[in-house]
Amino acid sequence: MSDKKREILNSLEGIDYYGADNPQLATELPVTVELFAANKTNIADLHAAGVTSDAMSATGKSQTRSKVARARSAGSDLRRVARTAKLIEKKNPNFVNAFEISGGYLSYQELIDKARTFATERLKNEADFDRYGLNDEFFDDLRQDVAELGDAAEGQEDAKRGGVGATADIETTLENALDVRSELKVAIENHYRNNPVKLAEWLTASHILRRTKPKDKEPQS
Repeated sequence: MSDKKREILNSLEGIDYYGADNPQLATELPVTVELFAANKTNIADLHAAGVTSDAMSATGKSQTRSKVARARSAGSDLRRVARTAKLIEKKNPNFVNAFEISGGYLSYQELIDKARTFATERLKNEADFDRYGLNDEFFDDLRQDVAELGDAAEGQEDAKRGGVGATADIETTLENALDVRSELKVAIENHYRNNPVKLAEWLTASHILRRTKPKDKEPQS
C-alpha cells in the first residue's frame, strides 16, 4: 500500500474513533450519524479490498478502535500518567518517579513496554494516583488498549500489507471516503467553531499527513 493510501486510511480510522468517542453528536448534529456510518463502511471496504494487511484483517475484532487509534489513546494515557507522577513527586518526598516518558514519538513496542511498566509501578503508589483521579478503572482501560494494540501489532509488518484488491474498486472507495470526510469536516468544524478543545480533537483525528518529497541533491562541482 502506498504511503498516500495508508495516510488516508489512518485518517478514516481516526475519524471512526472520534465518532465513537463523541456519541453526543448523534443528537447535537444528526447528520453525523449517517456520515460516521458511511465512514465505517468505507474502512471495511478498504480492508476487504486488501488495502490493509492480511494480518490486520484477520484479527476480525469487533472493537471500533483501529491499531492507530488504540496507539493514540494509549500514548495520551501514558502522558497523563507521567504528568500526574510529576505532581506527586513534588508533593511526596518519598515518591520514586518511575513514570517518565519522552516527549517525542513512541513506537508501538515502546508504548506497550511503557504501559506495562507504568501499570506495575502504579501498584506501589495506588493511593497517590487515586488521589488525582487515576484509579483502577483508568489503568484497566490502559491495559485493555495495550493488550489490543499488542494483538494488532503482533505479526503485522508493512511488507505483508497491500493485498490484491482490484485497483479500480480501491480508488472508487478512496474517493467516496474523502467525500465523506469532507462533509464531516464542514459539519463538525461548523458545529464546534466555538469549542476549541473539540475542534482540536477533530483536527488531530482527521488529519492526513502530507509527505514532502525529498529535494534532489545538487550535483557536486
